Amino acid sequence: MIVGIRGEDFLYDGRPTYEGVSFRGRSIEGLLFNSRMVQATFDDEKPETRSLWAYPDTGTWDPERNTAEFVAAMPSWRAQGLIAVTLDLQGGGPLYTQYYDQYLNSACDPSGALKPAYMARLARVLDRARELGMAVIVGLVYFGVDHRYLGNPDAARTLADNVVDWLAERDDRHVLIEIANERTHIRTRGGNVEAIELMARIRERSRAAYGDGFALLCSTSLGGGGMHDDAHLQAMDYVLVHGNGVGPDGHRRMIDEIRANPVFAAAPKPIVFNESHTDASCLPVCAELHASWGYFDQGRGSYRDGYQTPPVCWEINTEPKRRFFDLLKGITAGADPEVPPMPPMVHGFDGLPAEPVTGCLMASAAIDDRWGVRPVEFFIDGARAGQGQNYPYRVGGPEGFDVTDLAPGEHTLRAVVPSVSGATTTVEARFTVAAP
Repeated sequence: MIVGIRGEDFLYDGRPTYEGVSFRGRSIEGLLFNSRMVQATFDDEKPETRSLWAYPDTGTWDPERNTAEFVAAMPSWRAQGLIAVTLDLQGGGPLYTQYYDQYLNSACDPSGALKPAYMARLARVLDRARELGMAVIVGLVYFGVDHRYLGNPDAARTLADNVVDWLAERDDRHVLIEIANERTHIRTRGGNVEAIELMARIRERSRAAYGDGFALLCSTSLGGGGMHDDAHLQAMDYVLVHGNGVGPDGHRRMIDEIRANPVFAAAPKPIVFNESHTDASCLPVCAELHASWGYFDQGRGSYRDGYQTPPVCWEINTEPKRRFFDLLKGITAGADPEVPPMPPMVHGFDGLPAEPVTGCLMASAAIDDRWGVRPVEFFIDGARAGQGQNYPYRVGGPEGFDVTDLAPGEHTLRAVVPSVSGATTTVEARFTVAAP
């Protein structure tokens, strides 16, 4: 299968995706609805942290099982209308930034040389995707860890060259390249390499490596709500943006702003969100505006929730996953399904002690999707106790809540968690303040 582009549309083997399908009276031909599945080839080479990702039934981590279960789940996603997934050669943040400086998950060594076992797992995913008629967005590096894994700028260039040669040897033409996740450069221990340089390098090398003028499609992404400058907008084959923390109206504003840019207007190209959040109400907005939307479900490493924190259950097995895939199936079949607001996924509180508290209470709301929520309001015994603006959404802020003015005994902690679409989840728990 060959992925191509014509104007703002993606083509599979020369024909627009979702051919002949309309949504709310507008064509969705050429869109690339996708899901962020970056841990499909995940492994942790460090014995000290490998146990963090253990499967609950075996007590050990198994990268081969992870990839096998991913490949087994792919047909179910395709049947629901999903035609692309995003992978990353350095995975993605399991449990956000908690373990960034500990685990070791990379398809390359510090020189940029590819690791055979890792690439063998990637090959299994790409083979199945080709069979199913699915594209794969392959990210080269993940922000927050790229400088730990790459020794110098030449290593980043070598990584790009090696990936192109590896894909060309397999004749993979259903792959799109994301230079860096949420960055316009690759960071190494010896300095940065700009994405614009690497995009040009990959196109030139792929034309030579494939031997018939075929060039891999390239882009790079920014953080939630971030907008590319003119130079990057011009250099990309497709515009890659993220909608983390941005609701339906925010997606609409981003799309309108991209299309209003004179650089884009002079040479229109596909607009792709390949990372947002679990609030699928953004999907129909993007479909209506002819932009591709990507589902992102962090999870908590429970082998149940989410698609990013290992061990991952790759099935469509939770309400947020079913909500997205059911909506996707309806839209890609030409229907207009109802989209009720989705309340945030909150699992109580992390760090709430069983023993009496002295000094500061360091509890935080246990929210699955930090990017799909608005600031969290906390209350103790009904009185406002502060606002959590960012992960880990701690009561009282980063320093915690000082309990010295509370009477000894039991108290009620309540968190009110609004989603980007306006739905709200409220959770409560009891804690005890120690006597002076």
